[in-house]
Amino acid sequence: MPHQPIHEFVIAGHGLAGASLAWELIRRGHRPLVIDREEAVTSSLVAAGIVTPITGQRVALGWRIAEFWPCAAEFHKTTAALLGRNFFHFLPHVRLLSTEDEERRWAEKRNDPAFAQWLVSPQPDPLVPPGAVAGPGFAMQSAWLDVPGWIRASRQWLKDRQLFLAADAGPVSTDPAGHATMATSAGTIHARTIVFCQGHEASRHPHFSWLRWKSAKGEILDLSIPDLSGDRILNRSQWLLPLGHGRFRSGSGYAWDDLTAKPTESGRRAIEAQLASIITVPWQVTGHSAAVRPIIRESRAIIGRHPAHPQLAFFNGLGSKGVLHAPWFAAQLADHLITGRPPEYEADLCRNA
Repeated sequence: MPHQPIHEFVIAGHGLAGASLAWELIRRGHRPLVIDREEAVTSSLVAAGIVTPITGQRVALGWRIAEFWPCAAEFHKTTAALLGRNFFHFLPHVRLLSTEDEERRWAEKRNDPAFAQWLVSPQPDPLVPPGAVAGPGFAMQSAWLDVPGWIRASRQWLKDRQLFLAADAGPVSTDPAGHATMATSAGTIHARTIVFCQGHEASRHPHFSWLRWKSAKGEILDLSIPDLSGDRILNRSQWLLPLGHGRFRSGSGYAWDDLTAKPTESGRRAIEAQLASIITVPWQVTGHSAAVRPIIRESRAIIGRHPAHPQLAFFNGLGSKGVLHAPWFAAQLADHLITGRPPEYEADLCRNA
């Protein structure tokens, strides 16, 4: 029987979490093996990829935005240099206020330097382009990641260097010698550490099902809107993202009971109903997709080694903030796996045991 290599790091899953961790380990001189079954629809591939500093009905600054924003921007600048193409695009984001309460909150905050530093200056006039519904609001700095394009390019880069295995990840076992073994559809894999980055699927994994999962389904429409300018993202309780050449995406909502990746007619109707409050020009639906966001606790990442099986590690729970949070926590997890330095307390998997 031929000798089977023992990999230092194996990453199960190549979504935002798995791909980001792979890049961080590579940056530190390691050669992780990534295992992924290359599904056509995943939460990462359906993600809008939008990064905004001011969010939510409370019109609040995003959690630790001053740390996460520059980290994400630098991370994607670095990967773009290696991939030979940029997938992280800066674009103004017009937030239209939907209620009197939102208007009141914004009036209290707009001159606060902590908020003002994120505004586009000068504010565009008009705030919304022709074909969009006017209303009170503001324009802020924003960015979006072409997540499907970045995932595909990262996958090919790994394949070209024999760091990617297209396979189903199966059961795992650990031994007293400190190794882990995984059965895959392509054969048995041996590793010193296997990191599970499998999104909502990990909620069914026997080693991680004890976490407080609260996953939610989201739906996205691909749209053709030739009569609308694509020079800014629009948002009035729902985002409308320009992709270029009259193509847009919009979504997505939260469904807690139907955790399937099947698009629904009710989801489409809800998105289109909200879209009518954003634009007045006609649109055509060219695609409809759905996926389940991996949410744990408050849509914040959980990372670290398993408390009873340290050969197994975990990176998950990015929710709808994956593009913003993944680079920061990938760097933390890479340091933890290599040096043993504990993850920050709030994100540590062991704290949630």
